[in-house]
Order: sequence, then structure tokens, then C-alpha cells
Amino acid sequence: MMSTPAVPPHTCLVIAAHPDDIESWCAGSIAVLVKQGWRAVYVLCTSGENGTSDPTEAPAIVSARREAEQREACRFVGAEEPVFLRLPDGGLEDDTLLRGLLVCEIRRHRPDLLITHDPIHPFPPYTTHRDHRIAGRVALDAAYPYARDPLHFPEHLRDDGLQPHAVPEVWLFSSNTPDHYVDISDGLAAKIAARLAHASQTTDPAALAHSWRRRAEVTGQEGGLPLAEAFKRLTLN
Repeated sequence: MMSTPAVPPHTCLVIAAHPDDIESWCAGSIAVLVKQGWRAVYVLCTSGENGTSDPTEAPAIVSARREAEQREACRFVGAEEPVFLRLPDGGLEDDTLLRGLLVCEIRRHRPDLLITHDPIHPFPPYTTHRDHRIAGRVALDAAYPYARDPLHFPEHLRDDGLQPHAVPEVWLFSSNTPDHYVDISDGLAAKIAARLAHASQTTDPAALAHSWRRRAEVTGQEGGLPLAEAFKRLTLN
């Protein structure tokens, strides 16, 4: 089974709702792509400023900490400096603002592969964060047709010189209907290290490392691989 698009090196753009979403679902695949010569860029729609159990913490302190953790996580897999859109945590909307920001990043980085949330929530059980569903839905819309067609957001070309871009391939993570498995045998250690960089979101590092290896093993069994991450793969026209 093919584990990467056709001819690297290329650019992979990963769009996620919060810091640590990427590490949870696809950092092993990113680490493998980077080792194969790919360029990887992360776009975080929010900075996770509500991601704390301490009601006395100021959101600005939380967001600064979580952005720093995300930068450190990127270093473990070899991704570039992440882009933070700094929209409200828990308040993402399927609107022109978010769509335009994502179209801009797609046109700026011109990815050969887009990786994002599957916007179709698992039901039952209903366990997906609303921001995840919104980020995935708007990222897909931004890729097709908005980033491709020049009359959508023409100010990107007029003001910033950003040409339209057609994204050829998308991988959706956290999908109920995966059909594409990536062997992350060479990326699991980096994935776990990247996830543990999110120290504020981790209570038991040893247990997390154990459970994540086990999850990669189970996913690998589904795809006929030793260790894997799973995606829904889309090709866009």
C-alpha cells in the first residue's frame, strides 16, 4: 500500500485546531515524510488558551505556554516554525474569516499534500471537539475550490502576490472511515517525543508513551503494517 504521494520531496501543510492535535494523530507520518526530504508546515487555528484545568490561569499565559510547547514539538519531527492564527479556542466558525486565512496559507505554502481533521464526527460515540470539525470542514473548503480559483479572495494576489494553488491530495486524520495507512516505524519515537513536548497536557509521560505505541500497533494491524497512523485519503480535481 502506498504510504506517501508520488514523487518527494514536496511540501506538506498540516492544518489543525489546537496545539497537540497534530502530535496526537499524524506526527509519526510527518516525521517519516521529513526524513524522506519533505518540507512540513503546521497551521494552528487556535493557541489552545482554554486548555487548562486551572480556573485561575490567565488565557494569555496558557496560550503562550502552549505555543512554546508546539514550537518544541515541531523541532522533534523536523517541521518548520508553526503558523498560529490565534482565533478563539472553542470558538472556531465556518466563516469567511477562517476560510480566507486558510486559503492564504495554502496559497503561500503551495502544498502537494494537505493533512487535517476529518470533519465527520464519529457517531456513536460523539467524542470530537467542535473546533476539530470546523477546522477540518473549512480546511477542505479552502483547498477546494477556494485556493484554486483566482476570483476567490483576489486580495491575496493583489496585496501579497499569492497565486492560486490547486491542492492535489488530502489526508484526513481521526477518521471513522480510514483507507490509507502510513508505516510510522521510523517516526514513532519522534511522534511520542513531540507529544510529550506538550507537558501542560500530559499527566503521566510513561503511560502515554506506552499507550501510544500500543495504538500504533493496533492501527498497524488494521493496515497490515508493524506500526501505523490511519487516514481517509482524498484526491482533489
